[in-house]
Formats: sequence, C-alpha cells, structure tokens
Amino acid sequence: MKKALTFLIIILLLSCSSPLKKKFSEETAKEDIEEIKTKIDSSEMALLAGTMIRLKLQDEKLEEMTYFEILEKGKLWKEEQEKIETEQRELAAKALKLENERIKRLSESVLVSCFSKGFTKYDYEDYITYKFIIHNKSDKNIRAIKGSITFTNLFDETIKSLNLVYDQPIDAGLEVTYNAQTDYNQFTDSDKALRNKDLKDIKVVWKPEKIIFADGTTLE
Repeated sequence: MKKALTFLIIILLLSCSSPLKKKFSEETAKEDIEEIKTKIDSSEMALLAGTMIRLKLQDEKLEEMTYFEILEKGKLWKEEQEKIETEQRELAAKALKLENERIKRLSESVLVSCFSKGFTKYDYEDYITYKFIIHNKSDKNIRAIKGSITFTNLFDETIKSLNLVYDQPIDAGLEVTYNAQTDYNQFTDSDKALRNKDLKDIKVVWKPEKIIFADGTTLE
C-alpha cells in the first residue's frame, strides 16, 4: 500500500512538472518547445506547432492556454478535419460511381469512335480533320447525340478534347460516318501534339452526355 502510494505521488509530481502543463508565453516559448520536444513524438510536435500558428491566425489568446490544452485543441481539430475528408472522399466516390454508371448506360445505346485523322489547308486556314463512326446500339431510332471525344496518349494523358454534336437520324442498330474538322493553331501545344501523333498511338475516349431519340424520349 505504501509503495503504491509512493508510486502515485511520483506520477503526480512528474505530471505537474511536465512542460506541457506550462502556460504558453512568448518569452519562454522557444525554451518550452525545446523541452517539449523531448516529451512527445515528432508527429505530435508538428501538430502542436501547427495548432499554435493556426490559433494565432484566429486571434486566439494562447497565453490563456497550456501547451497540453493547445495540443488537445489540435488533436480535436485534426479529428474533425479527418472526418470531413472522409465524408468528402465518400461523396466523391459516390458521385464518380453514378457518373460511370451514367456513361455506361449511354454508351450501351450509342458508341462513337475515330477511325481516321488528317490535316488540310483551306482558304489559307489550317484544319485537323477527323472521320468518326457512330453506332446506334439501341433498338430505337436516334435523332441527335451530344458528347465529347478526348484524345489521349498511351499513358492516358489528355492531348485534346472536342465537343461532338451529331443531329442527323441514325436508325436502330445502324452505323453512320461523320466527317468533322477543327481549327489548327500551330502555337497551341495540344494541336501540335494531336496533328503529329499517328492514330495508332492515340486512345479515343467517348463520353456521351445526351441522346435524343426519334420518339421524343431522351437519355442523359
């Protein structure tokens, strides 16, 4: 019993003498921090330092708090931030899943691909030319489609994206060819990269946005 009491007293004395129990002071802060570094690990030290800066910027009176209280505020703030970040990741994952499902649903009705890419001059203007094939995979006639085509390199890095609108009828199950062109700017890196790459070295990514069917119904 006596040994246990002595041990408890020692623990209490150590606790009271901990530098974390000191109140913050501008005058002794440098020395206090050096002492605190020997008592806590580097991650807690970084959190303490960051919290002191954050509270200062928020005009909090650090002099009314001990280093322990400052650190606890930091831990609470960190927990709240981690909770927010987790919720953000979950929300983003949910949105991405819905978007992927939407694109898949639209792509099951219409698919667009580029099978030829070239370059031409007309009336002193330069153009990149494209030949697209559009496949109506649905069992309904299509009146118009809207989406985008993204050309990437083999590492999936975007070279250039194009808006694509086709407003000619496509019967159910059939394919049509669509010729298109875009202005070429010799001073634009994306235009130069797209012109100079062979189609075999490019990935063509079709992202449908909206399909209008001949019966007036839509899919988007």
